Amino acid sequence: MIWLARLMAPEAARLARDPKAVVFLPLGAIEQHGPHLPLLVDWRGGAEELARRIAPHLRRAGWRPVLAPSIPYGVSTLAIGWPGTVSLSVPTLRRLIVEVVAGLASHGFRRFVLANYQADPDHLRAMAAARRELTRRECVQVLIAGFEPGARPPTPMANPRVLALMRSPNPTAEWHAGELETAFMLAADRPLVRERIARRLPPAWFDFRGALARGERNFRRLGPGGAGYFGWPAAARAKTGREAMALRGRLIAERLVRALGNRPRS
Repeated sequence: MIWLARLMAPEAARLARDPKAVVFLPLGAIEQHGPHLPLLVDWRGGAEELARRIAPHLRRAGWRPVLAPSIPYGVSTLAIGWPGTVSLSVPTLRRLIVEVVAGLASHGFRRFVLANYQADPDHLRAMAAARRELTRRECVQVLIAGFEPGARPPTPMANPRVLALMRSPNPTAEWHAGELETAFMLAADRPLVRERIARRLPPAWFDFRGALARGERNFRRLGPGGAGYFGWPAAARAKTGREAMALRGRLIAERLVRALGNRPRS
């Protein structure tokens, strides 16, 4: 993968004119992830790692994946009030995505992928609005990898084959800071995980989907009395994280290759 921010200006200019270039813009969040995971999970262990897993598949299909600097802050309505959380407003995130992509498009880049690992409904709403505006105004192709606005199951992020990799006896109840996210961080940046704490955490299985459907918009309301995690972090293993992220990356890449169209010409 080509790291955009490490290029010199003339190199970036040549790359922007390359019809094979596909720019990945990782979108994350700075928000609480229980007592055992850091605030940067959705950014470092999610969006950036997902982009890196997708990139080799795109290269084999003839594309040139380019990693733009991440937008680490997102809309974190669900985590507002929890220490460390920084939540942008929906209009702010929409405008930030639009201005970053439009800036790159002004130099010639035409294909973009928003690599997103933040599933907050308001965050997804901002992404959808940004994509609509960019597609209309800039004449660019904007695809999404990861959690998507309006996506219907089964999706690569909640594929049955991904769930089958988990050790939890209740995989459909695993969610924020549960087994899978803990496993991802163990695989991506193990020193940032408080493993001794994670191993002592009991399962926290709540009907968060029902609460979301009823309009609840804070982790305290989604999991009353909980510690801000949903699932069983003690079940997490780095091997699970590596295998699940690799599978997600391949499944998402297959979709992206189809959406990008025919193999680009050299």
